[in-house]
Amino acid sequence: MSVVRMLLKQRHNFYRGLLIVEVVALAGLRAMQEVPQLVSVAYLVIAGVAVLMDSPLLPQNRLTPHLGGNVMHQREHHHLGRILKRRKWLVLGWLVAAGLELVWQTALLLAPPLAIQLSVLHIAVWLTLMLYVLWTLMKALAEEPLFNGDLLMGAAAGYLLIGFTGGILLNSLLVLDPAAFHLAPSGHSQLPVGIAHAPQMLGAAFGCLTTLGSAALNPESLTSLSASVAITIVGQLYVAILIAGVLGKPRQLATGRKAAHRRRQVAEASPRLRRNRR
Repeated sequence: MSVVRMLLKQRHNFYRGLLIVEVVALAGLRAMQEVPQLVSVAYLVIAGVAVLMDSPLLPQNRLTPHLGGNVMHQREHHHLGRILKRRKWLVLGWLVAAGLELVWQTALLLAPPLAIQLSVLHIAVWLTLMLYVLWTLMKALAEEPLFNGDLLMGAAAGYLLIGFTGGILLNSLLVLDPAAFHLAPSGHSQLPVGIAHAPQMLGAAFGCLTTLGSAALNPESLTSLSASVAITIVGQLYVAILIAGVLGKPRQLATGRKAAHRRRQVAEASPRLRRNRR
């Protein structure tokens, strides 16, 4: 199997794995309301899919056995180098986010003032990681050669990933500015607000993503308004860019085939012209 085919296979496995985990997390939102600590676990698992399914941590993702018998052009070698570098950044980013999530959750329980101070860093680290995963996913979708089921699964996974990223954003803002939200009664009054209402924030994020809105957001607060507008804009931009890429893909493929056909015709005609000149 060539390196290109191996990378494409890994990419499609990543699409499927990410979508499955996200759908399971959404289906288990009711269970998360009973055990709200599972929300942070779900975020770590979703981000961890990119680390496991698209990194050399799994033996089947290691490209070394496939490099020996393949001769690559300089452009392909450079592209492969960028992929390997991206995988290292994903592993490092996930480890940093997991460590910070553990410290932040512990601070919510034991030292709330420290948790408030860490919330800004919590937002920055998680947004950087999740948006980086989303960006690499969009680039991978743009490089797909055909419009097929794998591309659709990757597109759906990217859209849901925006919703989970919004949930992380709203959950951190809840700790920073509780007045920006209208919180429904929770059966976990003994838990900090940032943990007890994490499932509600996740649901509110998907409400913003689908432009339905959420009653959990205070319309008079600039904090919640800015966050909801940001989630909605990112979601709509993602859909618009994706539709443009999907609609343009058949024309790009047709153009590529025509250009390749012209090059073959020119290559075949060149020897004839040289013989005629002689």
